[in-house]
Amino acid sequence: MKPFLTLQSVESVLEHIRAFPLLGEERVQLDDALGRSLAQCFSATEDLPGFDRSTVDGFACRARDVFGAQEGNPALVECVADCRMGEVPSITIEEGQAARILTGGMLPQGADCVVMVEYSRSAGGNLIEITRSQAPGDNVIFRDDDATAGSLLLQAGHRLRPQDIGLLAAFGVVEVEVRRKPLVAVLSTGDEVVPSSATPPPGKIRDINAHSIAALCREAGAQPMRAGIVNDDAAKLKAAVTQLAETHDVVVVSGGSSAGMRDHTVEIFESLPQAQLLVHGVAISPGKPFILARAVVNGRTVCLVGLPGHVTSALVCARVFLAPLLEHLQGHADSSKQPQVSAVLTRSVASAQGRRDYLRVKLRPLPSQPPTRALSDKTLQPLYEAEPIMGASGLISGIAAADGLMVCPENREGYDAGDTIMVELFR
Repeated sequence: MKPFLTLQSVESVLEHIRAFPLLGEERVQLDDALGRSLAQCFSATEDLPGFDRSTVDGFACRARDVFGAQEGNPALVECVADCRMGEVPSITIEEGQAARILTGGMLPQGADCVVMVEYSRSAGGNLIEITRSQAPGDNVIFRDDDATAGSLLLQAGHRLRPQDIGLLAAFGVVEVEVRRKPLVAVLSTGDEVVPSSATPPPGKIRDINAHSIAALCREAGAQPMRAGIVNDDAAKLKAAVTQLAETHDVVVVSGGSSAGMRDHTVEIFESLPQAQLLVHGVAISPGKPFILARAVVNGRTVCLVGLPGHVTSALVCARVFLAPLLEHLQGHADSSKQPQVSAVLTRSVASAQGRRDYLRVKLRPLPSQPPTRALSDKTLQPLYEAEPIMGASGLISGIAAADGLMVCPENREGYDAGDTIMVELFR
């Protein structure tokens, strides 16, 4: 087996990832755009809400006419009309006048505030006593309070959330330009691997990685396809990778525990048209034998990813590199950023300098301070304790039991029990 190239840092690999071209655009229905990445910036096409409206039930009036009003010295106004919901009031409020209005109703001309109905009482006929002073703008949303025409609201690359879908709907958007979902082929390798639906004979194991890696791809917004299992045969692997590269944006090769298989993967990646090997080995644990390459097939850039065969190593590498790659291809901003919480380490852990260690941890509320809020800021006091989960990288149960990963950076030899650490949460 050929030796690894010079081990690269995590940051170096992420730089390679950010150099891949973004995928093209497509137009989708607004209701199908959740989680998708905006292809272009969105600016307000009009003022929103577009008219002055009341935020309460009460009386629209002029603030100067009720200035200083109080329970013992009410202001007297005449109710001259009702403002019907969904209609433009046909009146103009003059001095000493008011109009009855409901929440969301359009203010009539001349009114600049609304008095809540709780602070009014009948004085006979159309006369109303106002028992609270108001200032201009009280209980009113003005025509451009939500958005001013031309103002930038959403940046290109923004991942659309439910509230963003609502914002676009407010401007009448029914279709939106987003980045295309990456098409990912996940190919498992190894003579010892059988489909998960099979009963493995002695010496063989079910294919775990194909399912877990495909699920991670789907979580990252991609469209994965499990491409089956290839035995430890270089010719068969080359044929499979070549065929998959014709129709997919990303080809992920997982596994291959024989002595020469990882070497075959590098050579096969390099055999594709205009191929360039970017990464062959990373200063990371677990997941050192990570491979990243690119090729140009039928005028398209294809990302080629080689993951370790051990299930924990594969998932850690996929989380640290494959997920950011898929999010980058869709134009997501801060594609490598992960949600974090701070926690107190329950026992010491060792690490080797010069590599970045990702350790599985289980989170529990601190006994003296149960969590009352989510944590995302390092300045907050930790509300959790983190219990390291030890075990071989070939075991799936450890990472399944974990709530996240603690990162031990390259310049440390570990952490002591009682240290405050940051934990990258699993989604």
